[in-house]
Amino acid sequence: MQSEERWLSAREPRGFRAVLVGLTLAQAALIIGQAWLLSSVIGAVLAEGRSLGGMAPALVGLLAVLLGRAALDSARSWYASGVSVRVRADLRPRLFRQIARAGPGYASGAGAGALTTTLIEQVDLLEKWYGRFLPQRIAASVTIPVLLLAVLWQDWLAGLFLALAAPLIPLFMVLVGWGAEQASREQQHELVRLGGVFLDRLRGLDTIRRFGSEEHELNRLGQLIERFRERTFAVLKIAFLSSAVLEFFSAVAIAAVAIYVGLGLLEYIQFGPASSLTLQSGLFVLLLAPEFFLPLRQLSQAWHDRADSLAAADGILKVLETPPARPEPERPVRIEPERACRVEARNLTLSRAGRGTVLDRVAFRAEPGERLLIRGPSGGGKSTLLDLVGGFLAPDSGTIRIDGIDLDRIDSGSMTMLRGWMGQQGGLFEGTLADNLRLAAPDASEAALASALSAAGLQDWTNGLPHGLHTPIRSSGEGISGGQARRILLARALLRPRPLLLLDEPTASLDAETAAKLWETLADLARDGGPTMVCASHDPAASEWADRTLELAGGRLTEITP
Repeated sequence: MQSEERWLSAREPRGFRAVLVGLTLAQAALIIGQAWLLSSVIGAVLAEGRSLGGMAPALVGLLAVLLGRAALDSARSWYASGVSVRVRADLRPRLFRQIARAGPGYASGAGAGALTTTLIEQVDLLEKWYGRFLPQRIAASVTIPVLLLAVLWQDWLAGLFLALAAPLIPLFMVLVGWGAEQASREQQHELVRLGGVFLDRLRGLDTIRRFGSEEHELNRLGQLIERFRERTFAVLKIAFLSSAVLEFFSAVAIAAVAIYVGLGLLEYIQFGPASSLTLQSGLFVLLLAPEFFLPLRQLSQAWHDRADSLAAADGILKVLETPPARPEPERPVRIEPERACRVEARNLTLSRAGRGTVLDRVAFRAEPGERLLIRGPSGGGKSTLLDLVGGFLAPDSGTIRIDGIDLDRIDSGSMTMLRGWMGQQGGLFEGTLADNLRLAAPDASEAALASALSAAGLQDWTNGLPHGLHTPIRSSGEGISGGQARRILLARALLRPRPLLLLDEPTASLDAETAAKLWETLADLARDGGPTMVCASHDPAASEWADRTLELAGGRLTEITP
């Protein structure tokens, strides 16, 4: 895995640091000007007895400098925040595409809640890097040398005090940073875990209520929240401790400079430039001393933001570096078959951690327009085989060909247009009926939607809905029957004519009568040049629907003769 800091730096737009350096240099110049004007006014009034009215030009200049500092500070914050927003806006679609490329197995294994936390919470934590830590690190690296040169120019002995004290703060920051980074990683781990469990429990709330397990799940959430609280307080403890120590070091250093200036003005010190100190030069040095340590103190606070951002980047990189379920072909072939296609599989082998060999030299052939049924025990690999045929997964070895072309050479866009998919999971989303159908074809007209619903046997039901195609649908399927939900999924698969239709347990959880009607609908689709259908099902009625039946058991595929 690449370094999190290097990866974060690579996300910066061109010229980002140069702009921050320019703004910081301008701020440093204004800080010096402010100290010089203020010390000049005070020195002239107190030491020379001049009136404030005679210092009007200097006072106007001082006001302009103060306004300029405020404007530059706002501009720097605005620019850094804008870059942070753009980086995060570009990153979220990239993460989503990577999760999609990693395949359904990765999404289910990692957990929807954990991935949601990564997409939202951890991406938002990058604001601390681009909007806080990085600008503050640049401010410290630019402002401190400039102010130190200004102090050395005025009084080299005072500058020496500052130069000796300054390294103590970064050294302590690094020492504390090691512990803070580890504490932040543990906190982020607990946050991802808590987010995943919380979202999963929300999605399964109805099941929890039906089993009366509310108290048990509340106790478990309470334990996770308590662990997250402990991790958060561990981070805060380090932050408060380090801030107190750093404030102590900077206060001691400023006090040392103040004592030197005071003793020099009282002529108790005659060494070096102390004998030539004036009220104006002494005030100039004293005014710059707090400004000298201010970027370091702010950087020490932002150092904890760095730890949070690196911990978040670690979680994001784990998602981005997940290998795709099916690698993109080096020289993709684009195909646009208009009729049912031929599917050939040869010597497919696939193994999974914890499951061993799922498929062992599997081979089959489906002719154009044929209805092929794959049967077998639960967990035997039927859904995995459909994922391979659909191009969602890549086998360890073996080939799949569509109309004589290797599947791993066909580009993803062609595969999307070639296959239709009806899975065994719900697959409904919050939105209207039309929104759910258009998932397969975003530009489909209402006439095309009505045609797909008719082909799926839902035309009469749709006509009876109060708002027709614009009727709201819940992701839970609330308000519609299991058979209607299955037919909506079928209508989605049929919205755009596709040469290959993959069906994964299309009648799961349906009663016998509803299942029989769905098989009749699928049989009607096969007539008049319908698509090639490959179906995985336990339903005994599927054998009557299929032209051929294959049995998948022990990783081997055998044909069942009628």
